Amino acid sequence: MGHLLLPSSLSFVNPPVSILWNMPKKNSNAQSSRTAGTREDNLATPFFPDITPKNGLACHVLLESQIITINDFLSAEECSKLVRFIDGLPLELTPPKKKGEAQRVNYRFSVTSASFAEQLYSSLLPHLSSFRHSLPVGRSRSRDDTKVRLPHSCNSNIRMYKYTPLQHFGPHYDDSVKDAATGAKSEWTLLIYLTGIEDGVKGGETVFYKDQKGTPSEAIVAPLTRGTALLHRHGYECLLHEGSPVQKGTKYVLRSDLMFLE
Repeated sequence: MGHLLLPSSLSFVNPPVSILWNMPKKNSNAQSSRTAGTREDNLATPFFPDITPKNGLACHVLLESQIITINDFLSAEECSKLVRFIDGLPLELTPPKKKGEAQRVNYRFSVTSASFAEQLYSSLLPHLSSFRHSLPVGRSRSRDDTKVRLPHSCNSNIRMYKYTPLQHFGPHYDDSVKDAATGAKSEWTLLIYLTGIEDGVKGGETVFYKDQKGTPSEAIVAPLTRGTALLHRHGYECLLHEGSPVQKGTKYVLRSDLMFLE
């Protein structure tokens, strides 16, 4: 998802966000990606700070049917509250990688929150009206394999990551997961940058490789800008990608997934 050194340009004059906790349900239907490597806390679920839908935001396509960004998805105030919220959680450092796993060093935390997932979904949906993309590999396709398919929901497994200088997430693929309660399956990763270049963060960009072999000349770099939502295909359609090392400052990221029904 640890001690924290804030960049000089990022200061919080308000008192820390008070964190309220819900007792967990007996069973959690949300599953985390294997590449996420995030432990889910089984003790309680925190109340997330509220976020609100924005008007007039546009999807920016970095790679057709693969990578999309939405700038200003969260306001600076919302990002600030979420950063303080994350710092109030019992973050843990990623364990040493196992065979077949990507190299990863960062702090993280994961909880199941259906209410916050609903807020994410409500905020995203107005900006995805022309969200056209092909069906995943293995799914039956019609003549129009780029028809509009709106997501059913956002994954209620909310993952929070914090990267300090030199921390990174090596080249990897994101797995698809299924919600046992709804039958919805994840097809897109949702990353929301809570800090960025505006806060003095250098490095830490998400880098994609079109040829899936990590050739630098084929890299597509998603800028690390505060409040931006980054959407990218995963599962069979996932491009090889990595979170480059943070050079300066502290990078905070919120993670969920877009879930689709058959």
